[in-house]
Order: sequence, then C-alpha cells, then structure tokens
Amino acid sequence: MKVALLCSGLGNVYRGHEVFARDLFTLLGDSVDITLFKGGGKSAPREWVIDNIPRNAGCLDHVHVVASPKWAAAIAEGERCRIEGETFAYAALKPLLEGAFDVVHCLEREVCNIIYDNRHLFRSTPKILFSNGGAIPARDLPRCDFVQEHTELNLSYSAKGKSFMIPHGVDVSVFHPEVVSDFRSQHDIPQNAFVVISVGAIAYGHKRMDYVVKEVSAIKDAYLLIVGQETKDTAEIKALGKRLMGERIIFTKVQHSDLPKAYAAANVFTLGSVFETFGIVYIEAMAMGLPVICTNHRNQRAIVKEGIFIDMRQAGALTKALRDTDRSTLAALGQRGRKIVLEHYDLAVLKRKYIERYDTIASSPTSLPTYSFANKLACNARNVVRLAARLTLGRAE
Repeated sequence: MKVALLCSGLGNVYRGHEVFARDLFTLLGDSVDITLFKGGGKSAPREWVIDNIPRNAGCLDHVHVVASPKWAAAIAEGERCRIEGETFAYAALKPLLEGAFDVVHCLEREVCNIIYDNRHLFRSTPKILFSNGGAIPARDLPRCDFVQEHTELNLSYSAKGKSFMIPHGVDVSVFHPEVVSDFRSQHDIPQNAFVVISVGAIAYGHKRMDYVVKEVSAIKDAYLLIVGQETKDTAEIKALGKRLMGERIIFTKVQHSDLPKAYAAANVFTLGSVFETFGIVYIEAMAMGLPVICTNHRNQRAIVKEGIFIDMRQAGALTKALRDTDRSTLAALGQRGRKIVLEHYDLAVLKRKYIERYDTIASSPTSLPTYSFANKLACNARNVVRLAARLTLGRAE
C-alpha cells in the first residue's frame, strides 16, 4: 500500500493544519509507505517540494476582487489560498502519476477537486481521501471517495456513507508536564508570576487576540504570552498589548519543536476564537498539564471535555474566569487534561487507527465512469444542438 499525503500550505504558512500534515507523516513513516507532497521548505527522503504560487507570494499583492469593502480582504485571502492550492495540484500530477499510489490523502479542497477530476489519467485509479479541516458540510465538500472528520459534531454534518472520524493527536512524549524550560528567564518573566498563554495567529479575526489582550490586561500582575504567526493586524495588536500591559506581555514566534518550552512557562491556556473545527493547540496545552479556558461551543466541549467554557464574545468573560477560578482548581483541571489526552489523543493510539483506515480505503472498490446508452443519448443531443447552431448562425471560417 502506497500513500501520498498532500498539503500545499506546508512550508508556506504555519498553522494547525500544517502541523497535522507534518505530524501524520512523521507518525506513519516507519509503518506505511507514505510520501509527503508539500508546498515549500526543503526536499528530504520521501518528501517532495511541489512548485506552486504560495498564498503569501508578492505577485498576489494586487488581487482584484469585486465585493463589499467589508468582505474584500477575506475574499482576497481566499483567492490567494485558491491559487496556491490549484497551482500545487497541477504541479503534483506528474509525480503522482509516476508514483502509482493507492491512496491520495488531500488536505486542501482545491487540491482534492483537481486530483479527483484527473483520476482517469492514472494507470491504476487511486482512492482520494479528504481531511476536512474546515468543518465543511456535506453539500460543500470537495469531490472525493472518502472524508476524514476530526470531531463527532463535524461527522454529523458530513457525507454519509464515506466519512469517518479520527481526531487530531499530540506526541505525548514531546508535550508533557515535565518539560524543562528557561523561557521565563529568557523573557524576564518572574518565576512566581501567573502566566496566561495563547497560541495562534496574531490577528483580529478568527483568533481574536485583541480580545485576549484586553481581558488578561485586567488581571493585576498577570503576564500574557502570545505565540503565533504575524499578520497584517499584528502591529496594532502589539501596540494595544504594550499600551495595556507594558512589560507584562510578550509576543513571540517559535518553531513547533520549541513550543513545549513556551507552554511550560505558563499556568493556564486560552484561545479567543468563538469556534474551532478542532484546535490542536487545545490538546497540546492539555498534554502539557495546562488548564484550558475556551469558547463554550459543542465542538470545544467535546474536544476539551474538562475545561472552563465561556462566551468568548462577551466582554469581561475571560477576565472573570481568570479572576474567579482559584489556582488549585486550575491545577486540578490541568492534571485531568493530561489524562484526557493520554486516553483520546495520544498519537500512538491514533497510529493504529490510521493504518487500519488506510488499509480499508486502499482495498475498497473503485470505478471510473463508463460509456453507456445514456452517455450516447446525451452526446447525440449535444451534437444536434451544435449542428443546429452552426446551420442557424453560420461558421466563422
């Protein structure tokens, strides 16, 4: 069984989506014949860097969209992602055709559609698997043979008969409470300080880091550590943080391999988003033994299971949760969170599920469209229409 794992964003941007691709490849590398197709970075054994126009390319700085100013930026960003995915998919076709893969596992919708639409080019038709990282409902899913969902809630909205659920996971040997960290001393954070950490893009939109800054700033003497990729909003959010918290706020970006040291410097984890399809950072923090304060949404309640769930849209809600929850309760939540991760999100447990699922998908029957009497009638009808148009309108030559 040969598996191709495709992620156009890997090497171009840094999000949970790309972390998932890297972790899955690393997890299965010693047990499955798997090849990673990525959008950037360096080539390595069984890792192909596929040429593409990345979403952050300068040549896309002047994307023209026809939309309300309210939505123009979001639509332009969508166009950037579409171009990255489509250029990546077409460039990946040649090595995919030559590789004779049994399963092609796609993480982006545009990539999935293009590979699926070109299945007829393959000597042996591969099965196309899509990982639904965006909570896309069944009616909007890309064309594929199978769909992986990451939560039971998303599974309930997915395509019946071809969808299954395997959650995101975390390497509990890397993310654990015993990690030794000098992060506090590096950033001049007092050893006895109460530290809140939030991990995600430093932006107003989905991650709502401005909300986190305002809420934590109201906690006297608390420090706030924000770790994430910079965006067009970052400068303003940094200015807000420095104005409200002075030296009590630290903005930084670290390699994923160094992220455990940042978690180890904190006492509690929070994320300002009002919804996450999954949120790998939740289970990373829980694996580190940190209590989690997050949005009171069905998805997050099912994922975190034991945390402090609040209305993240309400001003003062996060401040109140931090102020009113005593430290012993937070510590107990952190200890239970670690146990939850070991039971549900340990990569060693999920590894067996992936191998079993890939085997099932690879051995499942598949077929391409065939010529039939119905096809013949449809072709004849189209030819009659074209002939009538030619007789009526004439020919150009």
